[in-house]
Amino acid sequence: MFNLPPNQNRRPNPGVPPRPSLPSFGVSPSTRRMLITAAFFVVLFVVVFATAAFWVNWWWFGSVGYRSVLVTRYVSQVTLFALFGVLAGGFFLANLVFALRRTRRARPVGGAAPLGERLLVWLLLAATALVALSAGSSGAARWEQWLLFRNGGSFGIDDPIFGRDVGFYMFTLPVLQAVRGGLTALLIATAIGVALIYALRLGMRPANWRSVPDQMRIHVFALLGGVLLTFAAGYVLANYELLFSTRGFVFGAGYTDVNAQRWANYALAAVTTVAAVLLVVNAYVRRLRLLAGALIAWAAFGVLLGVIYPAAVQRTVVDPSELRRERPFIEDNIAFTRQAYGLDAVTVRDLSGQGEPAPGSIQAQPTTVDNIRLWDYRVIGPTYQQLQAFAPYYAFRDVDIDRYDLGGELTQVLLSARELNLAGLPENAKNWNNRHLAYTHGYGLVVSPVSQVDNRGLPPFLLADIPPTRTGPPVENDPLVVTRPEIYFGESAEDWVIVDTEQEEFTGLANEPARYEGAGRGAIELSNFGTKLVAAVFLRDRNVLLSGALTDDSKLLLRREIGERVRAIAPFLDYDPDPYLVIADGRLVWVIDAYTTSSRYPDATPTRGINYVRNSVKVTIDAYDGTTTFYRTNVADPIADAYADIYPDLFRPVAEVSPTIAAHFRYPELLFDVQTEVFAAYHVTDAQAFYNSDDRWAIARERQGEETLRMEPYYVSLTLPGEQKSEFALILPFTPGGQQERQNMTAWMAARTAPDGSHGLVVYGFPRQVTVFGPEQIAARISQEPEISSQITLWDQAGSEVIRGNMLVIPIGDGLLYVQPLYLRATASGAGLPELRRVIAATSERVVMRPTLEEALQAIASGSADAAGPLEAAPDPGAIDPATQPQDAPPTGADADLAQQALAAFTRGQAALESGDWTAYGREQDAIEAILVRLAEATPGAGTPTPTP
Repeated sequence: MFNLPPNQNRRPNPGVPPRPSLPSFGVSPSTRRMLITAAFFVVLFVVVFATAAFWVNWWWFGSVGYRSVLVTRYVSQVTLFALFGVLAGGFFLANLVFALRRTRRARPVGGAAPLGERLLVWLLLAATALVALSAGSSGAARWEQWLLFRNGGSFGIDDPIFGRDVGFYMFTLPVLQAVRGGLTALLIATAIGVALIYALRLGMRPANWRSVPDQMRIHVFALLGGVLLTFAAGYVLANYELLFSTRGFVFGAGYTDVNAQRWANYALAAVTTVAAVLLVVNAYVRRLRLLAGALIAWAAFGVLLGVIYPAAVQRTVVDPSELRRERPFIEDNIAFTRQAYGLDAVTVRDLSGQGEPAPGSIQAQPTTVDNIRLWDYRVIGPTYQQLQAFAPYYAFRDVDIDRYDLGGELTQVLLSARELNLAGLPENAKNWNNRHLAYTHGYGLVVSPVSQVDNRGLPPFLLADIPPTRTGPPVENDPLVVTRPEIYFGESAEDWVIVDTEQEEFTGLANEPARYEGAGRGAIELSNFGTKLVAAVFLRDRNVLLSGALTDDSKLLLRREIGERVRAIAPFLDYDPDPYLVIADGRLVWVIDAYTTSSRYPDATPTRGINYVRNSVKVTIDAYDGTTTFYRTNVADPIADAYADIYPDLFRPVAEVSPTIAAHFRYPELLFDVQTEVFAAYHVTDAQAFYNSDDRWAIARERQGEETLRMEPYYVSLTLPGEQKSEFALILPFTPGGQQERQNMTAWMAARTAPDGSHGLVVYGFPRQVTVFGPEQIAARISQEPEISSQITLWDQAGSEVIRGNMLVIPIGDGLLYVQPLYLRATASGAGLPELRRVIAATSERVVMRPTLEEALQAIASGSADAAGPLEAAPDPGAIDPATQPQDAPPTGADADLAQQALAAFTRGQAALESGDWTAYGREQDAIEAILVRLAEATPGAGTPTPTP
């Protein structure tokens, strides 16, 4: 017997057509290896693309020493994703599986065809995956909220309504709200899923809903009852949110919130709970009217108790006697707002309001006088750029103010970093090698004193040039010596670079070879093909992989812009937009003030989207190697304490900061700006006075060109009234607020900082019945002074422009000194340097203008009646100041200039006369008279005319 092939052993079925045979493909071993290799590289390519960001972040956080921060972030996100995904998905799946099993033996109750179980199982699994992913993603997105909930502590302050600690509102309540919202969504999704399972398995139609078996109805109604219970919990939690109400006279809980809305919410919670119970009971008793009545009653109570009743109480009880009803809540708002912004410890001191500095007081404060800032940052920035950039690829982005001890004298200075400016490169030089390998860093900085000017009207330098060169007399232990001037990390370092390559880095002005020696702090080592491949994918730049200039020692510097750098490490902090540069032991170090902020402080009025702020962290970044250190200051702050518990390796005690750097800590301008904005209203602690708003303050305003703008806080080295030691303080004046048009000064605030980062605020107030001139009033007096206004008009002609600097209000004992510099800039060429030509000094009694600050202060002290000093024609910007030269004869062309000025004043006077503006006409006539007097004095042989009465 012989064997046949298997197909031949079977007899063909005459009723069935023969099955077509499938073609077979033979794959050779070499082809198989090629396919496997290709598949491997495809998978590798996909994996590299998918994980490049993870690996680069992993390497980068390790290089800066904060990998534990990244690990905490990743672990918390993964844990929360898994926890909420499993819990929500498990609950959803369990309910749907239960419903599926209950319908296996149930008979169809409708005319529709039941859906097959296999298809339903696949739909069930897909829906479960969707719910799990949604819940997991929602939980992971709140990782920071959950970590604060676990680690947040007590503030030691209880709210006045419920007696809960502020920490409950900061850390716990947001999590409870999130859980309640997530549970509501899960129950609704589960109820819909279960109802669909029953409907599809039983072939139900809408008309057959009464035929659903009791157990199935109970299942759906129980889930819907759970939804109503979460609504009831929402009403209870809503009571705590009343401390963030905007209904009353002030932010936070008001009379209506506490005495009407609170009890309405409790009642609604009870009604909703009853409705939930009736919903479940109805599944057993099948009383549709009972269910409908419960739901209608719930909705009606929601409108009646939740909307109508509180509105009625507000209109009939509160509005007719608002102050009497709201007084305790206004007091709570004042107290909690002051606490939230750190204003509860402000020291208030009263001044006499005499305005005029006491005789000899100006000379008695040499540190204050010697450090009066004459150089406006808006003016000196372009001056630095033109005098010290030296090359188009360098730029001075920002000007900072600081103080240094030079030979035992505290000297206030302006300084600015010479950073890289790739936009300044010629277009043909903006190639890949130059942008990422050659032009990698800025170089050095410039330093100039705030109160000095050379004979050209320009700032003299204490530190300048390339390489940084110290000028001036030698100083023992000179703090301005710079030994490491390279700036790889700064405010303008927005692009990544690769260092330690075969391409020489460009440093300074000469093409000197530079070698980065940053010890790997913040640098990713590109030591092999794998790291280069991942970096190339992350940067979307194939040249990282293909460039022949890279070696095994090359390093990638990422996140070189210091703001981006600190936000990548600690995104939960807010950062001051104005970092400042410090020279510390020969190195350049950036200092950034970091804040913890929140909008969850109860009963505290919000400002700029927050109602709590603390400057609890100081960050330092080495400009050369990128070493970034977060220092926890001694400012009391439970939020910062919570972050310190979450990230035990992130913060270092402020006591560990270098004393050289700590000596330059200062009060942050942004924090002070927010605090003064709030304090303008909340300096009032009496509820009735606050309600009447009759003592509200406003930030003083000053004229800048044709605009009147709010004054910016400014740093001053001074001896505060009542103190013995000079210090570096931030000050800002206040004027009356509200609808008042008076611009007299009501108070001024000073902020100071200790080396440990702790702060202090002092407010010096003037009596309300005494008028102390504010900055706008002094500016008006300057404009109304004929001699000064005529001199400014003379200079501000075609070809030149007068720039008025910031007006500084300098406290001198109980009095005030007002100082404003005047700059002259040539406008014909479009590249003129602003030159300091005059200094205006004023007190409550007199206004003077002189070529130098010293002369102006001498004129103030001597009581000189000569406002402008010798009248001069417009000096040639860029030439030697005529005030520094012998004045035996008037400058050439002075007579013609004075005549032109007189003619201009006459023309303006005639125009004012025609328009009926007698005040302006009289002012111009006075100006003409003053000019003629000066002209007569400057004419040889001419007598001095006697002014007509």
